[in-house]
Amino acid sequence: MKGLVGITGALLLTLVVGLGWLWQRAHAPWTQWQAYAEHFIQPDGRVVDITAGRRSTSEGQAYSLFFALVANDRARFDQILNWTRDNLCDGDFAKRLPAWLWGQRDDGSWGVLDPNAAADADLWIAYTLLQAARIWQDPALAQTARLLLWQIKAQEVVVMGASGKLMLPAPLGFVLDGSRWKLNPSYYPRFQFQGLASDDPEGPWLELWQNYERLLPQIAPRGVVPDWFVLDEAGRVMPDVTAPNLGSYDAIRAYLWPALSVAIDAAGLQRYGGYLDAIRAGGLPPEKIDIVTGAVSGTPPVGFSAAVLPWLKGLSEDAAVQNQLQELQKRRHAGLLGQPAHYYDQVLALFGEGGFDGRYRFDADGRLILRWERLWFGR
Repeated sequence: MKGLVGITGALLLTLVVGLGWLWQRAHAPWTQWQAYAEHFIQPDGRVVDITAGRRSTSEGQAYSLFFALVANDRARFDQILNWTRDNLCDGDFAKRLPAWLWGQRDDGSWGVLDPNAAADADLWIAYTLLQAARIWQDPALAQTARLLLWQIKAQEVVVMGASGKLMLPAPLGFVLDGSRWKLNPSYYPRFQFQGLASDDPEGPWLELWQNYERLLPQIAPRGVVPDWFVLDEAGRVMPDVTAPNLGSYDAIRAYLWPALSVAIDAAGLQRYGGYLDAIRAGGLPPEKIDIVTGAVSGTPPVGFSAAVLPWLKGLSEDAAVQNQLQELQKRRHAGLLGQPAHYYDQVLALFGEGGFDGRYRFDADGRLILRWERLWFGR
């Protein structure tokens, strides 16, 4: 009997120690987020792109809002949301979509430089608010999200000929002559449209994703994603003749998104073999790649190495994963990547390393799963 009691006690001690380790791991500070927030986010919630004229963008506000939720940083979340509302939405999310660009005007004053919106930022803000409303049990956040979604549906979702409903990158400037539209592949994270559909099943969200997915064989026929493409009324994809036929700073996100879900989208991971070949050949993701010839150019940005980590892990490309981790270790200084630290590199790192390390992921319905939240509530 004494032996049985001793074994039971030892098992209980092991269980307690194990649970304590899991709790500490789940609630350990996200040091990369802290370094990013201290460097790029003002106390009032403005996200500053320091190396680009100290401007602010709706993208920066949207991504930082998401990262604050992942970090369980409610104070910064509220600051970022409030600054976005007050400065990019004329003080009211019901009035207008966020202006995409804010900064210093020619006369020295600061304010909106371009009132046009950016659809990816709009969707990220709405999606993050819905997830935050659920996780933090704050229904007011969901009400704000629905105000944005109503405007997105009214201004950024249009029927594009034979392809059906798709999302414009912005309300203005992307409808071309001859019944054509200019589109951005990185604006279509599958999990996001699934998550929006869960909250708004009558909305166009799943239809948008399905229509886009049908175009993917034309968009990336050689397994390389372009930054932009043009779609005509007949549903034919063609190059954007106003820019080089390249995949670069926009397209890098298209390799990241499919790898962040619990139910990994195998087709989504494997459809980009051309870009994988470029990484295998050069060791690091190229800054620019010709979507037709596969020719690479430029200097690989350090943020790209972080962005492809979840994708390479999902493909079991162990050697390529190690190459990226070594590059990140070599170029990390005081928690940030690169010298000077560029905003976009840090954003890609928070997405890529956060997903790779398991700080967050998305379930089959597009709901955000957080490491700290899942353990705390026993789910």
